[in-house]
Amino acid sequence: MSEKLNLKELERKAWRSFFDDGLWDIFLGLLLASMGVSGLLDHSSLTEDWGTTIYIGLLVVTMLSFWLAKRFITVPRIGRVKFGYKRKVRRIKTALVLFVSVVFGLIVTLLTAATRSGIMPAIWAINMLVVFGAMGYFLDFERLYFIGLMYAIAIPLNEILIALEVIRIGPYIFFVCGAITVAMGIFYLVRFLNNYPVIQLHA
Repeated sequence: MSEKLNLKELERKAWRSFFDDGLWDIFLGLLLASMGVSGLLDHSSLTEDWGTTIYIGLLVVTMLSFWLAKRFITVPRIGRVKFGYKRKVRRIKTALVLFVSVVFGLIVTLLTAATRSGIMPAIWAINMLVVFGAMGYFLDFERLYFIGLMYAIAIPLNEILIALEVIRIGPYIFFVCGAITVAMGIFYLVRFLNNYPVIQLHA
């Protein structure tokens, strides 16, 4: 019985070490900041096609950088781990949550645009809190709760400032929330590099 508990605890530690590198925090923070870039492009002199191209290019670079960092920073230090059935089920549940969130977001966006309703910021915030909360729970990754909060407050805060006739600073709110998330990720990345030296493979 104790052996099963030890194996379960070892698997849990291995699973959580996958997030210890802080790269997910940095990745999600950069995605959040990129929303601010999108806002700036919308108000620039660039055409819509050029703005969309730059934004998509930024997303591609961010995702590619995340993959390369995982490949050349994380894997050489902790290796590759194959997890059991329960962990796979948790990942499937997370994917389902993301899929439902995207579909729900699209439906709400279309309905809001059609009715010109002002409830979109509140729905955005609730959606982000639920999605990141569910992901944090299923992935056993508590920092997602805080990251979800960063995502949730950006749009509602911008709308509140507009309603109060304060200067429109929406893009910069995304930058600030994204920067906080990235800074948190850098902290964990530095700690990860100190705690996990590169695995030396001997012939």
